[in-house]
Formats: sequence, C-alpha cells, structure tokens
Amino acid sequence: MTRADLAAIAPEVLLAAAGCLVLLLEAFAPGLRRAFTALSVLAAAGAGWLAWELAPGPAFGGLLVADRLTAVGSLIVLSSAALALLASQGYLVRERILGGEYHALLLWGACGMLLMLRANELLTVFVSLELLSLCLYALAAFDRKVVIGSEAAIKYFLMGAFASAFVLYGIALVYGATGSTFLEPIADSLLAGAASPWLGTIGILLLVGGFGFKMSVAPFHAWAPDTYQGAPSPFVAFLSVAPKAASAFVLIRVLATVFPEALGTRWPAVVASLAVLSMVVGNLLALVQKDLKRMLAYSGVGHMGYLLIPLAGLDLGPAGVSTLTAAGAGSSWTPVLVYLAAYALMNAGAFAVVGMLYDRPGEQHLISDLSGWGYRFPLLGLALTVCMLSLGGIPPTAGFIGKYLVFLHAVEHGQTWLALVGVATSIVGVFYYLRVVYVLYMKEEVKAPAAGLVIDGWGKAAVVLAALGTLALGIFPAWLLDLL
Repeated sequence: MTRADLAAIAPEVLLAAAGCLVLLLEAFAPGLRRAFTALSVLAAAGAGWLAWELAPGPAFGGLLVADRLTAVGSLIVLSSAALALLASQGYLVRERILGGEYHALLLWGACGMLLMLRANELLTVFVSLELLSLCLYALAAFDRKVVIGSEAAIKYFLMGAFASAFVLYGIALVYGATGSTFLEPIADSLLAGAASPWLGTIGILLLVGGFGFKMSVAPFHAWAPDTYQGAPSPFVAFLSVAPKAASAFVLIRVLATVFPEALGTRWPAVVASLAVLSMVVGNLLALVQKDLKRMLAYSGVGHMGYLLIPLAGLDLGPAGVSTLTAAGAGSSWTPVLVYLAAYALMNAGAFAVVGMLYDRPGEQHLISDLSGWGYRFPLLGLALTVCMLSLGGIPPTAGFIGKYLVFLHAVEHGQTWLALVGVATSIVGVFYYLRVVYVLYMKEEVKAPAAGLVIDGWGKAAVVLAALGTLALGIFPAWLLDLL
C-alpha cells in the first residue's frame, strides 16, 4: 500500500472517520447530539470535494479507479446523503430516536457506495456492496418502536441476502469461466475465446439480477414498497436514490466491458426487456396506490426502467471499454448521469416532505390526508409540487431533461419502440403525480395536521435545496451537459 493508494481513498477515509467520530461523541458527549447533523453534512461535503479533486487513474493495483465519471457519481451519492441527513434531524427529534448511530450508519453506507462505483474488480464490488447493505438493513429498522419497520427491515434483509448470494455466485461463475475477477481481463478472455461462454453468460446474468435488486428493477422489486413504507422517511430519501446510483454505475461498467463479448448481439434485448417490464409494472402498480410512500416506491421501479434504456444501446469502442474513459464517454453516459442527478433531487425532496408532514411512521401515508395542506404549508406544498412535476417529466424541471435525453438516446440508436413505451408509461405516471398536486390544492382539508409535527430549519433547507436544484437543472441544463 503506497501513499498514492491512501490518497486515492481519501473521500472514503473521511466518511469512515466522521462516522467513528460521531459514535465517540454519542458515547462521551451526548449533549452534542444536535450538532451531529451539521458535522455529518460537512463530512459529506468534504468527501465530495475530495472525490472531485482526486487524480485520475487506478489505485490498489487496479482494484479501484478514479475519473471524472466516478467523481460525478460520487457527488450524486453524497448529495443524496446530505439531503437525507438534513431531512432527518426533525424526524429523529420528533420520534425521540436522535442518536449518533443513525448518522454513522448513513455515512458508512455512503462510503460503501463510493467504493462500489469506483470498483474495477468484482470481489471489491462485493465487499463494497456488503458494507453498504449492512448499513441499510440497520437503518431500515432504526425506529425499533415501529413494528412494521422491523418487519420491513427483515424482508429487506432476507431478500438482500439472496441478492448477495446471486452476486457472489455470479462472480464465482465468471471467475471459473475466465480465470479473473477484473473487468478488462474478463472481456479479453471472452474475446479470445479462452473462456466458457455459457458459464460466463450465466454468471453475468446473476450479477445483473443481484444489482437489479438494489436498483429495484422489475422483477426484483418486491422488497421496495414494504421497506419504503416501514423505514424512516428521511432515510428512504437516501435508500431510494443512492444505492440505485451506485448499482447503476456497476451495471453499466459490467455491460460496457463484458456484455458485448458475453452475449453478442443478444444483450441489448435482455436489458430492453428489463426496462420495459420495469416501466410497465412500476407505473401501473403506482397508479392504484393510495399510500404516498408506496406510490413513490412503485414509481421508482418505473424510473429504473427509464434509466435502463440507454444501457440497451451503449456506445462501444473496439474493445468495448471506451465508454469508461472520460474522453470516450460519448452519449451513453450522459443520459444516465443526468437522469440519476435529476432522480436524486426530486425523489429525495419528495421523501423529505413526507417525513415532515406525516407524524405516524409505519402506518399508511394516505395521499388524501394531504387535502388542502398546500395552503397550510405553502413552502412544503410548493416543494412537493415541484418534485411531483419533475417525477412526471413535466418541463421546466430536471425530470423532463432526464427523460428527454433518455428517449432521444433510444431513438438515435434505432430503438424507437423502446422510447415509445417510455413515453406511454410516462403519461400514466403524469396522472398519479398530478393527483398529489390536485389533492394538495384542489381538495378541501379533511384532516388537521398532528400537533407533534416538527418542521425544522434543517428539513426546510433539504426540501428547498432539492426543489431549487430540480428547477435549476431543468431551466439551465447546459452547465451539466457541458461538464459531462
């Protein structure tokens, strides 16, 4: 291990150290609990700066890589973590569960995600996946007074264990077929015909299934509605975004590097099938939900279907790996990253508002309970409206830019039918997103807010940042597109 290797993991070291510091303060200076949020947000911001300033290149013998693409992915993950931390303060105080363990687990989960999206070797991916998964399981059941939360966490843990087994078994099969766990040698072995193609194909499909679980892609989405409903709402702002972003990075690396050689011309059809299934299942099931968190969970399944559309038509170089370099990123990375950035802002903002307006965690979060509250809570109502419009892909929001780029990519790569399916399912999505806005402003108030609601400055900052970011990216997208 060299000094350069240690410098290469500076963002992860900072997050891990900040989590340890918060735990020590919890043990020896519990009077500082209200400062944990500020400390954790500063740690996330510092890690983001370090990730952006990292020198490009491999580290730890090629186990990890750093480039501008991983830097953008790190910023998406850390922005989600920061928004979730800001939104959590009032919730934790209200539920009387404010403690350093929450902040430490969230920071360590973000650390695992940063490692995962930078990993260039499958066992490193697996270790990173387990680090973030253990943190997510614990956070899902953090409010131990809520029975449905514990039940949801157990379901998440059991299904996550199966997904981890799929990933590990897939890695074993790929290694057996190619003799390597590094992505480029795997592709080289398949290209040279030295590998067992069927064994490698099955292994890679198992990997896709495992990461499809983390992304809640249909048919691997069954855990999402129950977990979203039972887990603390501010944490769901993180759970619903950051693991999906990290998993999408791993998936696109595997697809771009290995899939063209493993499945030949058949791999776009595999990814397109998952995309169509996710878009159709997610939007149709979200359409009939009366619970706002379950509706957002199923809509997230649909959004992951949109995210998979560019992966069905990657721009590949001669070796199939040119999409992994900043110089050859082409158009395949751009819609994925823009969509992830937009989804991080609009989904985190929506769950932050839910965490503040619903006072009985674990029970139903009925959309009808919001009737007339757009006037009672003008700031939160406006922020939720912006997030709903963005999730529906309505201009001038980031969601519209993301969907436009995704569908444009499909048309440019001869997959117009896939874009048409996306447009059709988006129209279904517009209906149930606008239903929330309609209830906020067009219905008479049917339920008075609970006396115990805590709408603090930290939470307001989270929803304002999410809403303003969504609008800024939708109205002025050029800066991000130029960067990418």
